[in-house]
Amino acid sequence: MERFFDSFFVLSTIFAVCLGRIVKVPAGPLIRVEGRDVVIPCNVSHFDGPPEQDFDWELTQGPGSKVQVVSTLDSSFTDKSYEDRVNSGEIAVERTSGSSVALRIKHVRLTDSGKYKCLTPSTDASISGNYDAEVELRVISDSLKVAAPKYRSKTGSITEGSLFDLRCAASQDFVEGTHLSVTWEVRRGAASEKILSLNPDGGVTAGSGYSQRYQAGGVRLELLGNGVYRLVVSHALPTDEGTYVCVVGQWVKDESDAWKSILEKSTDVGEVKVMPIAASFMVSVRESNVTLNADSTLELTCSVATANSDAVRMEVAWYVSPTPSADQGNSRLLVHMDRDSVVNRSVAVTVSRVSADTTRLVFRDVGKTDTGYYFCKVVGWMPQSGETWYKVAEKTSTSVCVTVTSLEPTYGVLLSAPTAPHFSDDPTELECKVTDVQNANGTQMTVSWHYRKPSPADVPVSDDLIVSVDQNWDLQAGEKYKERVGKGHIVLTKLDPAVFKLQILHTRDTDRGEYFCTVSAWAQAKDHSWVKTKDVSSRNLPISWEQEDPSLTVVATPLKAVFSGGDTFEMACKVTGKNLKNPKYSVLISVEEPSSRKIRKIMSMSQDSVTRLEEWNKKDRLDSVILEKSSADTFRFRMYGTQISDAGYYYCEVTAWTSDAVNTWSEATRGISNKVKIDFENTGPAFSVSLRSARLTVYPGETVKIECIISVRGAAAGADDISYDVKWSVSTEDKSVFLVSMDRWGVMKLAPRNGSSDCSLERIKLGTYRLSIHNTEDIDHGNYHCSVTPWLRTSDGSWQQSLEIQPEPVLLKVDFAMLESLKYPLLFGAAAALCVGLLAMLIGYIGARFCCKNTLQGDVRGNRRLVSMEMD
Repeated sequence: MERFFDSFFVLSTIFAVCLGRIVKVPAGPLIRVEGRDVVIPCNVSHFDGPPEQDFDWELTQGPGSKVQVVSTLDSSFTDKSYEDRVNSGEIAVERTSGSSVALRIKHVRLTDSGKYKCLTPSTDASISGNYDAEVELRVISDSLKVAAPKYRSKTGSITEGSLFDLRCAASQDFVEGTHLSVTWEVRRGAASEKILSLNPDGGVTAGSGYSQRYQAGGVRLELLGNGVYRLVVSHALPTDEGTYVCVVGQWVKDESDAWKSILEKSTDVGEVKVMPIAASFMVSVRESNVTLNADSTLELTCSVATANSDAVRMEVAWYVSPTPSADQGNSRLLVHMDRDSVVNRSVAVTVSRVSADTTRLVFRDVGKTDTGYYFCKVVGWMPQSGETWYKVAEKTSTSVCVTVTSLEPTYGVLLSAPTAPHFSDDPTELECKVTDVQNANGTQMTVSWHYRKPSPADVPVSDDLIVSVDQNWDLQAGEKYKERVGKGHIVLTKLDPAVFKLQILHTRDTDRGEYFCTVSAWAQAKDHSWVKTKDVSSRNLPISWEQEDPSLTVVATPLKAVFSGGDTFEMACKVTGKNLKNPKYSVLISVEEPSSRKIRKIMSMSQDSVTRLEEWNKKDRLDSVILEKSSADTFRFRMYGTQISDAGYYYCEVTAWTSDAVNTWSEATRGISNKVKIDFENTGPAFSVSLRSARLTVYPGETVKIECIISVRGAAAGADDISYDVKWSVSTEDKSVFLVSMDRWGVMKLAPRNGSSDCSLERIKLGTYRLSIHNTEDIDHGNYHCSVTPWLRTSDGSWQQSLEIQPEPVLLKVDFAMLESLKYPLLFGAAAALCVGLLAMLIGYIGARFCCKNTLQGDVRGNRRLVSMEMD
C-alpha cells in the first residue's frame, strides 16, 4: 500500500507538469469607474524553470494599436507614452508570489480602456500550453449621484411611538452591466448600524437589529419614482435616535457571477431625536391626606400626564403601606387593573377607568386596620411592530395618608417569676398577665417571650426571641431555642385569656439575663383575616444566681521508678474538682522528649472509660502500655519493658465533663499535672552520625553515592551488640519523600519511584551505609536526610532502642547537559534532510525522462527510415 501511494504521487506530479504552461487573468470585461484604482491579477502555473517567473503587460485599444505597458523583467519594456505614469508609480506591477503578479493602475482614466494582455516569457524545456492571457477593461465615467431632497419630512425631535420618514435621491448614467444599491444606516457616535438595503438584484434585506421590525412592517423601504427612495419607521423607539445616512453603491458581476462593488457614495439625510415617554410620564393622586370614620367609603383618583397619550395603554395598581415611603416591598396590594382594563375584583375594593389617563379607587366599609399610606403605580405600555407590547414607562405616585378613626383597646402587661432558679439545671417559671383591659371587644391577645443578655452600659443590647404565638395560634420558636422547644424543655401555656406562662424545665448558665414578654392585640378585618393593632411589652425581669467557675487540679505521682532499660514504669494521676456537678473525667497521657522538646501523645481514656492508643505505634510494644481507672478520681499508667528511647517527661491531661437533663455531655474545664521524669543511669555508648559524598553536583544520567557514617563514643560494645535502623529520605521546598530503609536485621524497604532513576542502599562496613542514586534526573534534586536509630543488646540478651539521630542533610544538585539534549534532534534533522533531497532527485529524474518522450519519438522514426534506405 505504501508503494502504491508513492507511485501515485510521482505519476500525479508528472501529469501536472506535462499539461504545459497555463496563464490566467480574470474573465472580462472588467467595468471600473474613472478615478478609482484598478487591480488586474495574473498568474502562471504548470511551468518549467525557476519558481520566480517574469511577466509583461501590453494594452490593445484597436487594430494595430498594441502598446507595451510594464514588465517585471525589462525596465526598458515600457512604451514612452506610459513612462511618466510608470516612473511615478501610477501604473505598477506588483509581485504577489513567484508565479503571480497584479497590475495596479491608480486613478484610472477613460483612456485606459482596452484589452490588457499578460505575457510570460518561456522558461520551459518544450513549448506547450499558453503563454499569455487577455482581459478587457472598460472605464466608465463617475456619474453616480446621491442627495437628500428637500421636503417637509416627519423628522427632527419626535415623541416615542410616533411615525417618521426619510428620503434619498440616487441616480447614474446608464451603463450596461451596472446596477444600483441603496442602503439606509443610522449612525450613533462612531458606530453605524444597517437598517434596510435595496440590493442590486432588487431584493430587500434588513439589518440584524431591524429584522423583526421589518417582517412586522414597523420599518419599510419605498420607491417613490425618479430615483427617490423613502425609509418609513412607523413606531419610533428611543433606540432609533441618531443620524440617518443614505449609502448608494454601483455594482457589477465578476467572473463567478457574484456582485462586486465598484463605487459607493453616501450622504447624511437627517438627524432624528426621540423623546422617551418616560421623560414626560407623571403620576399623581389628586386627593390630599384623608381622615374618615370606620365603615365609610374611601375614594381616590390616580392621574397620568404624558406626551403621545393616545398611543399609550395604562396598567394601574393601588397599594397601602404602613410607612410614608411608597415601597412595594413593605406594602399590600389592594387592586390591580391591566392595560386591557381587566380588574382582579374584590368585594370591598375596586378600580375603574374614568378616562384614558385617569382611574378611580373605591374602597367600601373601611376599618381601623385600613389606616395607612395609599399610592398608585402606573405602567405605560406601547404597541410595537405586530401584536407585541413593550413597557415605555413606570412611575409611582407620592403616598396619601388615610386615617380611619375608631376606639383601640388599652391594656397593661405585668411580668412575674413564681419560680426562680438557685442553681444551674433548676426550673424557671415566668408569668405574663394582661391587666386593665378596655375597648377589647372582638380583640384577640397573643404573647411573645424575649431574652436579653447582660452587657455593659456602653455596649448595644440585642434581644433574642424565645417563643411566640401568632394570630393563628401557631407556636414559633426563636433560632437559638428551636432545639429546646422541640424537645419540650421550654413550655408555653395559656392559663386563661389574660395569663400566659413560660416554663424552662432545666435552666442553663447561659440562661442568666433579663426576660420580658410582649402582648399583641389583633383585630379581625373584613376579609376575616387578623391584623395586629397594638403591642405592649412588660418591664425587664432579671433571672440570675451566684455560682463560682469550675476548676480542676491534677497531681502525677511516680509509683515505680526506672533506673535501667527493661524496668517497669508506673505513674498515678489524682484529680480534684471544684464547682462541678456529677463530673466524669477523660485522661490523656503524654511525654515530652528531652532533646527535641517534642510532645508525643501515648494513650487516652474517655469519660466512658474507653482506652485508645494515640501516637504509640511501636508494633512490637503495643501491649506494653496500660491505663487503668483505679477510682472515680484516680488513674494509673503503667509501661512494661522500658527502653532508652522512652526517656522523657510524662504527665496527665484531664478533662472534666458534665451532662444536662438529657444526658448531653459538655466540657466543663481541664487541667494538666506536673511532669514525672524517666531517666536511665547507664545509657551505654554515645552515637553521632555524619554524611559524606565525593560529588554532590551531577548531570542527568550519572550515578551519585552518599555515605551515612555512624560513630560510637563512650562505653565499648561488641559489633554484635549494636545494630541500627537506617532510613533515607529527600526533601524539597514543599514536601519530604521516603526513599529506602534498612532495619537492624538487614531487611531493606524501597519506596516506589515516579521517574526513570533508581536508588539502592548497602552497608559497606560496620557503621557505614551507602545510598546510590542511579541514572539521576531533575526530580532527584533536593536535601538528602539519613535517620539512624541505634539498638543495644543488654546483659540479659534483650535489645534496647535508643533515640533517633538526624544529622544535617546534604544538598544534591542535578545540572542540565546542553550537548546531550541536542544530540538526538540533530541526528533526526540530518536524516530527514537527506531523505527529502533523495526524493527530490528521484522526481526530477522521472520528470525529465518522461516529459521529453514525445519529442524524442519523432527523431526515432526518422532514424528508422534512414536505416531502411541504407539497407536498400
